[in-house]
Amino acid sequence: MDYNRARKNPTSFLSLTGVKVDLFDQILPFFKAAHDEYFHWHDVKGKKMPRRRSHCIQSNSPLATIEERLFFILTFLKNNPTQEYHAAGFDMSQQQCGQWIHTLSIVLRNAAGTAGMLPAETLAEFKKVLEEKGGEKVLYELIHDTTEREIPRPCDPEVQADFYSGKKKKHTVKNAVITTLTRLVLFVGATVPGKTHNKTIAETQYAFPYPCI
Repeated sequence: MDYNRARKNPTSFLSLTGVKVDLFDQILPFFKAAHDEYFHWHDVKGKKMPRRRSHCIQSNSPLATIEERLFFILTFLKNNPTQEYHAAGFDMSQQQCGQWIHTLSIVLRNAAGTAGMLPAETLAEFKKVLEEKGGEKVLYELIHDTTEREIPRPCDPEVQADFYSGKKKKHTVKNAVITTLTRLVLFVGATVPGKTHNKTIAETQYAFPYPCI
């Protein structure tokens, strides 16, 4: 999968990564800063170094630029392929792919936190987000729903039943999501089995601290 070629086609780039080229460029400086800080203290396997070290990307790395590394992790998170499939797309082994996914997921999360793009994950964090945006004095128009994505069928028959979604006719997991009308994600809930009803998720994972219409 070629980053430079994908970038030249905005429609394809959005489909592959879930973000437009201009947003990718906005994220990139935060990702680079988080990437450099991480690799000053860790190797690619996540092993902590005893002291801060200088770091530069090796020319023979399968992901030889910061842009390729951000592209790699975004395409994985957007499309949820098997590691074997994703590895083939970036000309690396499955083991290498697994290591990069683990490492760059941490880097991306750190970057999103620094950029203020990380959604709340608990009720307390969600209340704090609303308070920072104006508290009771602001009228919010929010969309709350769930995302649902397919997973491999569990081996245990009893576990299969918990994860089977009658709506999708597949084995899935769900996350509660709250967004603004402009698609800014404010909250992402804990992952639950696909059998769980959306109403149950809403009742157990979040509540609006102010009266709702």
